[in-house]
Amino acid sequence: MKKITITNAYTWYNKGDAGILLGIIRALKEEYINEKIEINILSFSPQIDKLKYSNEKVIKEVQSNILNPHPYKHTKIGKIIAITKLFFRMIKIYIESKISLDLLVHNEISAKLLKESDIIVVCGGGFLGGKKFDSLMHLFQIYINTLFNKPVIIMGTSIEPIKNNIIKKYTEKILKKVDYIFAREKITYDYLKKFMPKEKFTLIPDMAFILDEKKQNFEAISKLKKKTNMIFGITVRNWNFPDLEISRREKAMRNYENTIKDVMKKFINENDSYFVFIPQVIVDTGDDTIIAKHIKSMLTLKEQEHFIIIEDDLSPIQIKSLIGNMDYFIGTRMHSNIFATSMKIPTIAIAYEKKTNGIMQTVGLEKYIVEICDINSATLINKINECIKNNKEIKEILNDKIPEIKKEIVKKISKVMKNY
Repeated sequence: MKKITITNAYTWYNKGDAGILLGIIRALKEEYINEKIEINILSFSPQIDKLKYSNEKVIKEVQSNILNPHPYKHTKIGKIIAITKLFFRMIKIYIESKISLDLLVHNEISAKLLKESDIIVVCGGGFLGGKKFDSLMHLFQIYINTLFNKPVIIMGTSIEPIKNNIIKKYTEKILKKVDYIFAREKITYDYLKKFMPKEKFTLIPDMAFILDEKKQNFEAISKLKKKTNMIFGITVRNWNFPDLEISRREKAMRNYENTIKDVMKKFINENDSYFVFIPQVIVDTGDDTIIAKHIKSMLTLKEQEHFIIIEDDLSPIQIKSLIGNMDYFIGTRMHSNIFATSMKIPTIAIAYEKKTNGIMQTVGLEKYIVEICDINSATLINKINECIKNNKEIKEILNDKIPEIKKEIVKKISKVMKNY
């Protein structure tokens, strides 16, 4: 029996992160197809995740990550209290680990699962680097992972360019302790070159690319197809524009929303188009549906009939299938773009972090990126028109690229994991 624990999993309510986790599980099942495996998950929302992933027979336990701020009140005081609790808990766990690992294992069920594992896999994502002090919380989990003398593999991570010396120093110190890192785009790969031995990392596409695909028709979309040949899937999100001065951030968000609104108006009125909002992230700390409804309120009543907001709690596989029914896709959420390109749908990405640029480069669509800080109606409309014009060419690119990407993921993972 091969026992594997996956740590740093985020939440079912973020369908991109759930897609990464399901992609990793699929890759591990394929790699150890001739061997019985048992997988435990350490997550930030263990209750819902245990419920949603329970149909995977290889999943045994779903427990909390070592540090977990959830749930907390989303006010300034609530956040301060959550951070304070995390800080003192981190100190407590660190002291216990220094006194005796057995003490830590006795007190923490998550540590017990790590000790009993043959392999520890850190779930990929975009939680490292940048100005994100919450990346320290993830790094502490990775540090705890390394204490048990088990192979620790980070599977499909992005590290945003680091702009804080404390975060930079701690990130590099912890990452040097792990056994192997799969970087999911070139920006991260190039950064790892600066401090990691070359035999301990490689470049790999995002794990969500190998998420299962199921052809599925949706009645609401089938009805729309009888009315128009131009259906746009779309994801939107709230963004805090961390690279801008604080005084400019609210204006930048309004500009982003107005741009989406203007684009919808143009294509609804001139092309009789329909837009379908995809519920990519529905976690209460960042529910994209709120932004979608606000944008819809900016349209006339007639135009609102052309903007369908889906609010169902769909699985990543269902979302991928839903996107596969679209004619075009405009994605702010990065994994929605991965789902769209995986389904060979011509896609325009609105990049809020550099990981988006890296992913679009991976699929050969780097021409179809709009930076969220520079977004305006004219630029986005031009990109959409270019996408429509080159529809056939884009599909040919994706038909070539996507099978190659999937093969590359399986091949590279197998090359590394066979050593464990």
